[in-house]
Amino acid sequence: MGALGLATRGLKAARPVLDAVRAAEALAKEGGEVALLPGGESATRRVREILGTPPATPNEDALAVLAVAEPADVERGLPALARRRRSGGGALALVVGPHERRQELERLLLAGHRIEMSDVAHVVSLDDRRGVDDVIESVLARLGDEQIAAGARNPGLRAAVGRRVVTAAARRSAAIGALPLPGLDMPVLALLQVRMVAELAAVYDRPVGAERALEAMAVVGAGFGWRAVGRSASAAIPVAGWAVRGTVAYGATRAIGEAALARLADGHDLIEGGAPLEKARPIIDRLTGRLGG
Repeated sequence: MGALGLATRGLKAARPVLDAVRAAEALAKEGGEVALLPGGESATRRVREILGTPPATPNEDALAVLAVAEPADVERGLPALARRRRSGGGALALVVGPHERRQELERLLLAGHRIEMSDVAHVVSLDDRRGVDDVIESVLARLGDEQIAAGARNPGLRAAVGRRVVTAAARRSAAIGALPLPGLDMPVLALLQVRMVAELAAVYDRPVGAERALEAMAVVGAGFGWRAVGRSASAAIPVAGWAVRGTVAYGATRAIGEAALARLADGHDLIEGGAPLEKARPIIDRLTGRLGG
């Protein structure tokens, strides 16, 4: 085959990877903004620290969040939250404190039906891990499909969004890996892994970039290799072969995702110094070693 033919084949192979990277990065460009409304001064300041949210800019599409810890906070911030809800924007009231106080704050918030029960989330404390997680999960639940963009805009959300991205991709990989799709499963798994890694990079505001998409082919190559291991192992256990294939696909995707998350959390680019695959290699070796045994 001549040079032109090889180049054409290379471009055809790279196109799906390029598209996957571009699709992931597009998710980080729209939405995901959070606007903290004036409520309880100390509670609002603490929620801003948790989310890493920058000072609000006028944007009616942003998710409006009101933190209240005292009755006076309700009167201070509820009118603005109610207006945002009436205009069709996202609204979330975080009530903070012991059970009895939160019940009273909720009653005040719901009086007059200016907001609904679904707009209220309870947080016992903003100073412990559970409270921090409750705030983050409440915000992400209301952002829905805008979570990738939310992570890019609000650094405090990145770890949680990253975990969600990895878990979702690993579960999809398991489902795909378990299906009898000879010749199709490997490319699908590989592209799913490429998209996952690109989404993680977008969440951490370190996009891979279309110009570097070809380097993501390392993920594709790894996906093909690990999928082949799954096929070999399942051949030795024909009755439960689908489970083995699904397990290998799940483990491979999760290992890539966890390695990418670790590198991004440390402030590194994914490609700089080598793809995250080398960090994933020991995890995969242990997984395949157990299967082989």
